[in-house]
Amino acid sequence: MARNRPSPKSYGTVLVVGGCGFLGSRVVDQLLNFPSEDAGVGESQPESHLGPGKASSRDGAGNGQSLERHSYEVHSPATSDITTITYPSLRSRYPPISSSGTRVHALDLRCTQHVFPNCTYHEADITNADALLEVFRKVKPDVVINTASPSWEAPAEILKKVNIDGTQTLLEVAGGKLGDWGGTCGVFVHTSSASVVHDGESDLINADERYPYVCPNPREYYSETKVHAEKLALEANDKPDYGHMLTCAVRPAGIVGEGDRAGFSGGILRTASVAPGWQLHIQIGSGDNLFDNTYVHNVVYGLLCAADALLTTRARRQSGKAIELDHERVDGEAFNVTNDQPAYFWDSSRYLYSRYGRDINTDKIWVLPSGLAYAVGAAAETFNWLSGRKGKLNRQTVKYACIHRYYSCEKLRRRTGYMPIVPIDEGFARAVKEYKLHEEETRQTQGQKKTQ
Repeated sequence: MARNRPSPKSYGTVLVVGGCGFLGSRVVDQLLNFPSEDAGVGESQPESHLGPGKASSRDGAGNGQSLERHSYEVHSPATSDITTITYPSLRSRYPPISSSGTRVHALDLRCTQHVFPNCTYHEADITNADALLEVFRKVKPDVVINTASPSWEAPAEILKKVNIDGTQTLLEVAGGKLGDWGGTCGVFVHTSSASVVHDGESDLINADERYPYVCPNPREYYSETKVHAEKLALEANDKPDYGHMLTCAVRPAGIVGEGDRAGFSGGILRTASVAPGWQLHIQIGSGDNLFDNTYVHNVVYGLLCAADALLTTRARRQSGKAIELDHERVDGEAFNVTNDQPAYFWDSSRYLYSRYGRDINTDKIWVLPSGLAYAVGAAAETFNWLSGRKGKLNRQTVKYACIHRYYSCEKLRRRTGYMPIVPIDEGFARAVKEYKLHEEETRQTQGQKKTQ
């Protein structure tokens, strides 16, 4: 029997900051009930290569806990062309959103890609208060969802400008602290990162929000700027200077899916597209390390669950009802968002290789001890420094390939009702399908240019 669809939710006027980027454009898409699917999406179920098992692990509080972990069977897919595989539509699976009760605006530095109908686009630099005030006067948002962030590989000055200075300016404008735009924003959801509690080399096993910030972070300045930005967002919560705007931070753990170019799936697929076969059969370490990746629209759903909870909190307080208990609060809080499916790092990589179309023989995997690989990474760093090159192999990338790095999203589940909708194997497969289609489109475009 089909489940009853929930009633459409209303969010009022929503401004998605970074709304033309990888994550922000998916927020716009989901708020508009997936216009990206209007070209037609099949309803057949994807084949699953996911095999669950049980592992006894311990969480950050030292409590024994049974965690589900996942490995992927690596073999030739049932169909050799993943671009022909179809999936249940996203529109039919995520909760619907009221088109009459939700007005969607997007703000970005340049609104030239990932543009959807029924969304109004605005160009502005989020570090420019005057430009932001002009946008806010036009939009008058009830909800701001901030997804703006450069790649983790961006220069330090860009990371600071966008992640720290931009977040501060955005908060001060949204809350009315930096000028009058005709109102104050009611709800501000900030996209942080699960890496704010990671030092880049230690195991994280079912890490929750009680883990301390790592700041300064000598290995990854991106994560350090994310710490500062998250603190700014949470410190602004319910303050008179910010018009009693309610804020929270959502920390995605490894975003993958359609359009990923800089994350886990994007990096693995780039390797699959160019690497010789022998390279795809190298494994660093024992291969039993669990790693979190989260499908992009599950991340979006987590952001929207947080926004909805903040709107409910605001309405509750304005009506004079009793204030929430500490274990119920969403405002002023940080939340991990994951797929709740940590998977073996190397099995995930080989799954993506095989779905891309590369032949992987698991009987011929070459296991490189982590200690030796770490020495090779150090040597590569030295060579890159001497030659002025910017290589991908270094001690940190070796560490990432060998450590456990997964998080608990129980707090987000319990306080907002979040649950992951699309399983991670489907998220990976969707990423591969889009990547392959993009490759084919690029080849056709280049071929047309050559014939002109």
